Amino acid sequence: MKIYPVAGRTARDPVTMEPVPVSGKTVSDYDPYWVRRLRDGDVSKTASDASAPSSPATAVAAAVVPPPAAQVSGGAA
Repeated sequence: MKIYPVAGRTARDPVTMEPVPVSGKTVSDYDPYWVRRLRDGDVSKTASDASAPSSPATAVAAAVVPPPAAQVSGGAA
């Protein structure tokens, strides 16, 4: 998979200790280190995320909040 940095965060390669370049870096889909960085929101699979700050907590909260229920109007059945 190819990963990209997220604005406001720095993810370093554990071998080279170099930050992930803005142009992206190809890493193994099965590397536990990079899977954790992706899950924690430190890196992204899309380059467009590098231009806007992101918070994993905000993304999770948005996914958990259900849409407002439709109001039922009318009489008894």
